[in-house]
Amino acid sequence: MGPFEYLWLTVFFIFILVAFVRKYNKELGTTTLIFVALFLITYFGVPKLPRLINDAYQQIFDAPLSERSIQHIMASGLSLFFIAIVFASYAGDTFAFKGKPAKGTRGFIFNLLVGIVNGYLISGTLWYLQDYFKYPITDFGILQLPLTHLGETLANFLPPYVVPPIFWAVLVGVMLIFRVLK
Repeated sequence: MGPFEYLWLTVFFIFILVAFVRKYNKELGTTTLIFVALFLITYFGVPKLPRLINDAYQQIFDAPLSERSIQHIMASGLSLFFIAIVFASYAGDTFAFKGKPAKGTRGFIFNLLVGIVNGYLISGTLWYLQDYFKYPITDFGILQLPLTHLGETLANFLPPYVVPPIFWAVLVGVMLIFRVLK
């Protein structure tokens, strides 16, 4: 397999294309739900769940989980949780912002910008979960480390590393205010 960042850059560009198809007013609803998921993952999931999982396992089986097992559980579980929220935000009756999307150059730019944000948030969060938990996906032969120099540089700018957890909650509030304003 090629460098890890190529996979995530591909996911990034796919979501830019999705934004052009769905238009930015629908994509902003998805952005809001991504902010919710990022708040839950970074405020509750990453800092608190590993210990809870280990404590529960130890009470049930009277033995602690290995650190690598916890990393696998956390990276897989939080990735699936995040993917489920993203999927739900795209499926069915979506949480769209009201109004007609702008046409022409303005609409193109808005679609592009929202697509870039969503692509960055989605691919960056999935990459972050692998990076934070020391790439458990490598144990399955899907990825080979070390990352390239570009991959190491990009990994420093993944959304949860750049934005503090409480800020995601603030962004949710701001998006909800914009959603209800006419």
